[in-house]
Amino acid sequence: MKDLESRADIAVVVDRFYARAIQDEQIGYLFEGLDLMNHLPVIYDFWENILWRTGAYKGGMMYKHLLLNARKPLRLEHFQRWLELFTQTIDEHFAGENARTMKQFAHSVARTIYARVSQQNSLPLGVRDAPSETSAKAD
Repeated sequence: MKDLESRADIAVVVDRFYARAIQDEQIGYLFEGLDLMNHLPVIYDFWENILWRTGAYKGGMMYKHLLLNARKPLRLEHFQRWLELFTQTIDEHFAGENARTMKQFAHSVARTIYARVSQQNSLPLGVRDAPSETSAKAD
């Protein structure tokens, strides 16, 4: 089995993972209402930057997950399932140093995001402090 060598290889992992994840009974609902088709190239950029330091990814990962968590609370078991499906997908298609690196970083990303979303008041400051529609109408 070959190792991850290109953006096209990353797309294989990401596309097949999301095809599986959106159908998953445990985490599929988290993806409802998200525009994955437009977001996939950003995810490719993220992993391309992780594996080959391309500079293609321009940030915002934590913010997006904090917003998702505000709408659909993310729990430890969601991250565990995400990791299970993601690492299975990598293992089904690739083997080698880049595949191992991708799996290691996936664990690190999951730990980091979970640590942040599990904190009290984990919404980004501007979102947390923004007036709600009801309080704006009351003024």
